[in-house]
Amino acid sequence: MAYEFLGPRKIVAGENSITSVPNEVRSLKGMKPLIVTDSGIANTGLLKRLTSILDQEKVHYGIFSEVEPDPGFAIVEKGKRVFLESQCDLLIAFGGGSSIDAAKIISFLATNEGGVRDYLGIAVFKNDPISIIAIPTTAGTGSEVTHNAIVTDKDQKLKLIIRSSQMIPKSAILDPTLLNSLPPEVIANTGMDAFTHAVESFFSLRSNLMTQQLSLSAVRLIYPSLIPFKENPKNTELASKMLHGSCLAGIAFTNGGLGAVHALAHPIGSHYHLPHGLSCALFLRQVLNENKEAALEKYGVLLETLGINSQGLSPEKFAEKLIEAVDAFMKRLGIPANLSAIGIKHEIQPMMIEDALKSPGLIANPKKLDRNKIEELLRSIR
Repeated sequence: MAYEFLGPRKIVAGENSITSVPNEVRSLKGMKPLIVTDSGIANTGLLKRLTSILDQEKVHYGIFSEVEPDPGFAIVEKGKRVFLESQCDLLIAFGGGSSIDAAKIISFLATNEGGVRDYLGIAVFKNDPISIIAIPTTAGTGSEVTHNAIVTDKDQKLKLIIRSSQMIPKSAILDPTLLNSLPPEVIANTGMDAFTHAVESFFSLRSNLMTQQLSLSAVRLIYPSLIPFKENPKNTELASKMLHGSCLAGIAFTNGGLGAVHALAHPIGSHYHLPHGLSCALFLRQVLNENKEAALEKYGVLLETLGINSQGLSPEKFAEKLIEAVDAFMKRLGIPANLSAIGIKHEIQPMMIEDALKSPGLIANPKKLDRNKIEELLRSIR
């Protein structure tokens, strides 16, 4: 199968690699970057750490710290206004996936006419977006190396996707020391986001030899590291493995696509305001069970990648054992089994079904799922 491959222009990784930001600003010919972040980062020492580095190198900057979880239209439009009014010429996305996605959207709004709704889906920008330096402070979305950005329609409770290779950040900085104060629940949820990216991109019908190797490499890093990292977030080696795993999974799904887990997770996450990684985790076991007949040969490969001996097992047993292993992994991680476990009374809305059916993830899912099956899967997480 012929394919094209998109990748980041530059990755800077390692302990204290955040100190490379001034060099990256200069290499991109920036005079005044706008830092796009959220109030949580702004109220901790993380933002001060970044601004101190910029101050020391006499790099002038602006700050937009109003990004919210699952940012909506109003926030990114405000970010654009701040960027233009501050006369900035570069963006530093500093935070989790919401901050990086917000920066991506601001990057093209600042140079092109129209609003967010004009660019939903696969977008082509007449004018190049503003260059972005992306610095993740969680290990989950891989947004620092992807061509996706998600924006939320707050009124309709819908997560909407914008895709363009023009949005891929010019530089990604992977500094594990930025993760050492993450709460355990955030580590678990973002880690499951990265793990799901790796698993789904491996099974995706759009995957190819290169993306499959990236997906498996991501699994090898994330699966043995996530639970120990949750228990010891100050362990820099584990943080580094999680960051690299998340990054590899991000590159894999940018090129190889995702599947039904993400198609189902988006409407649930936006409707109940759940962390994206948790929304994915709720559906992972069920979708793996649905897909097994359509991709049996890959279940054995993934099982071996988890380090579980599959010698002597039939393909059907490969699949069963893999699902059991993933289920046990999530239980050890403390992921709730369903929505009722976190106090949510789940009622399926017609819009949830419609939103899932429109997702490109269903196109790349190994098994074709009809409306009845989508409704059944949505019902399964009660």
